[in-house]
Amino acid sequence: MDTSFITIALTRLGRKTVSRLKEQLYMDETIATGKLANNIESKAVGNALTITMDAYGGAIDEGIRAGKRPPNGDRIEDWLRFKGIRLRDNTTGRYLKHTDYNYNKISFLISRSISRRGTLKEFQFKGSNFIDRAINNTLDEFDDAILEAFNKELTKEFDKIKTNG
Repeated sequence: MDTSFITIALTRLGRKTVSRLKEQLYMDETIATGKLANNIESKAVGNALTITMDAYGGAIDEGIRAGKRPPNGDRIEDWLRFKGIRLRDNTTGRYLKHTDYNYNKISFLISRSISRRGTLKEFQFKGSNFIDRAINNTLDEFDDAILEAFNKELTKEFDKIKTNG
């Protein structure tokens, strides 16, 4: 296990960034199942920090622009079921039965609408930009922590040089 001061600082900052990303998702109310938030992870190896999440996090962050390929209808269908959204017939206004056919039909219509108009109306059919906002909130802490860790690492290396001659 790498125990350099820089790796330790990156690990701590990675945890803080993951926490801020999750907070931002909840603040933006872009959480459905919680799967995305639960799958955000960070890993510090050497002098590098990697933060990973499910691929659809990019669609939430950047949105899907109009005119692009429609999103996966199966995921929309899962989202509809998880949210407990009551399906309604657009022409009669009556509620539809919760059948696979009706969910499939509604998820297709939503998918087609996303490909025509884009996503996330509350963000002007753009993404929520949660990644940049969460990272910008931690940038000052990154600078201070990394600088402090770098200074400790340099001091440790100079002490080794002194003792070894």
